Amino acid sequence: MTDEKVAAYIKKCLDAGRMAEAIDTSRVTGAPLSKEELDGYIRKYLENGWIQKAIDGAKAAGIELSKDVLSGYVDKYLEKEKIYSAVDASRIIGIPLPKEKIAVIAKECLRKGKIASALEAYKIIKEKPPQEELIICGNICFKDGLLADGLEAYKLANMAPPEDELVICGNVCFNIGQVTPGLDAYKLANKTPTKEILRICGEACLLEKRTDDARKAFVAAQKVEEMIYSRTIVVRELSLEELKKLKIDLSNKGLACLDCENRTNIKERYFEVSRCPETKEDEEELHKIMKSHGVENFYVELDVLGNGRCLINSSICGNCGSNNIVLSSGDEMDYMEIKARKKE
Repeated sequence: MTDEKVAAYIKKCLDAGRMAEAIDTSRVTGAPLSKEELDGYIRKYLENGWIQKAIDGAKAAGIELSKDVLSGYVDKYLEKEKIYSAVDASRIIGIPLPKEKIAVIAKECLRKGKIASALEAYKIIKEKPPQEELIICGNICFKDGLLADGLEAYKLANMAPPEDELVICGNVCFNIGQVTPGLDAYKLANKTPTKEILRICGEACLLEKRTDDARKAFVAAQKVEEMIYSRTIVVRELSLEELKKLKIDLSNKGLACLDCENRTNIKERYFEVSRCPETKEDEEELHKIMKSHGVENFYVELDVLGNGRCLINSSICGNCGSNNIVLSSGDEMDYMEIKARKKE
């Protein structure tokens, strides 16, 4: 084995915390390994929270590592909110952890959105985290785009996460290219993300060369665009020639003017509607569209044009000019009258 390979192997052992193996290799091969270098690695282990590796390494290197030094690192771990390292160190060294200090740290972890560290701290002191603190933690997690952590916090609080907080989380996820949690957040909020933010997400994924996620985002954006288009009500006026080509029988409607009782001289306009109105909001939207065509009262014949399209009839009395026209015969169940809603 060349000197370079030996040095690389020794460094690999030291980086992994296998100091005894590194020392043995140094002795066998004659590769230099100073006590100062070993001491530096032991301090590195301690900083990383590797208490047991630091103790084992110090023993192998013949370096003294007092209990006071180790206890000092337990305090450092607590100050840095490294709960797991503090618990492990206290167990190995055999010193108790201060309950009051851990309770304060647990609350601080919740306030920083560190749900895992907080729960570990509360577990040590055998207390349940307060509901209000869990909600604060959940909202912080959502604002950081940490959907799973936010949901965990709300679950422990026995509360359903608010829709607006979920949407905030979804938007953060999309902005950083996290398409799956973003979609999940919007789904839980029962909302639909905009096609613009989905495309931003797709572009972020492409920059990181995550093509599968990018494809998922762009497909979702396309679906949103198609959904928006399909739900939009589009109205187009039809000519008599178009009506004839559609082969629609309009001879049996039987219209009559309520003002002058005229039943013969009725002037009609016809419009194609992209989809039938289903809700009150749809009816209001359709009324606004028809008003832009100069129509106040009209009838909608449901699904007569196929593919969910409707036919609108607007009639004006040729005798008195009234648009107060109603059906005088025929099957009225096929029609829906929509009258102008006057503002109060």
